[in-house]
Amino acid sequence: MSSTVVALLSKRCVTCSSSIILRHRISARLLRGSTVSTAALPLPAGAVLCDPRHETTLTRQHRTTPWQSTPPTTLPTTSRSFSSSSSNDRSSWGEEYLASISRRNKNIRMHPDGHGRHILPGKYVIKNHPRTGAEKRVFLEHALGYFWAFKELTITDNKPILSNETIIPAAEAEKFPPLNGCISLHDEEVDVPEFFSRDNLSKDANAKCTLVAISCKDFGAQLLPSWTEPFERDLCTNNNNKNKDANRYEVVRITINEGRIAKLLSPFIVSGTKKKVPEKDHENTLLYYGDAEETRDVLRMHNIYTGYVFLVDGIGRVRWAGSGEGSEEEVRVMMGIARDLTVEYEKKKKNRGKGGERRDKQLLGPRVGKKVPRY
Repeated sequence: MSSTVVALLSKRCVTCSSSIILRHRISARLLRGSTVSTAALPLPAGAVLCDPRHETTLTRQHRTTPWQSTPPTTLPTTSRSFSSSSSNDRSSWGEEYLASISRRNKNIRMHPDGHGRHILPGKYVIKNHPRTGAEKRVFLEHALGYFWAFKELTITDNKPILSNETIIPAAEAEKFPPLNGCISLHDEEVDVPEFFSRDNLSKDANAKCTLVAISCKDFGAQLLPSWTEPFERDLCTNNNNKNKDANRYEVVRITINEGRIAKLLSPFIVSGTKKKVPEKDHENTLLYYGDAEETRDVLRMHNIYTGYVFLVDGIGRVRWAGSGEGSEEEVRVMMGIARDLTVEYEKKKKNRGKGGERRDKQLLGPRVGKKVPRY
């Protein structure tokens, strides 16, 4: 037979000095005169750890020398350190980092005073050890605090992304990241960015311009009308045949609902969204449920408490970006860029004669195949 002795002791962690309640369970074999066997502890007697991962950070010297009341000078960390890891870890972490960084949109301008420009993929930041200067990867909330997003909104005036002053060249423009499984308010499942070019049968980049407004929280959604309302009023409305190109402009609103409980509350989210959005915009209002961290990282939407806007051309490339509440100057620049996106398409239309034949033969290129005579 065996018995178990349970003891509750108030101790302090030997690495981080946090106060903990240690629960000891000692199992002993009482028969056959065997000695008491306890769990193998790599630390000296009386030393405790609040986190099992702290054990791996203790050096051999800390285990062999007599234990002192004060914690070691070099505090361990749960982050990944370049100086303490092996060469294989450094190379694998570097490949992972470079692959994630390469997927980010490089044409998006981050606010110089915001925290977003320091955030790595996976919600990490790089910190330097105050004594050794070694770089280590630390969780975002651990490094900047749990309320870092609210602090950033105050510093950047709700604009972690600065709006582009000019159009992003077509040669440098990058594709809008995929966001599959979105549900419209008409209860239709669509995929992004294919949804933006669904009416562009010609697949011409200048045939259509879409303003994509994205929000994750209600505060961010309240900032988006400063961008969408002027766009709809001046470009998307026909105005008694004064704007003949109104069908080439479109506003798509996307609401990202992350978290496990969001999908369960989807009926309430849909009904609440339908009350806020006019019925004419239900087709172009999309709701997404699930993890969108990778998509947000590509578009540099690290702060989920503000709104973001993007101009997308006819083949799904991001040609302009902005965030927060739009000023008069920012809205004016955005409207000018949206018009510039469709200018080339107008030039191509003018080169077409009656019956759809182009006047500019250079756009056609050399003839392919034989000309078949008509009888």
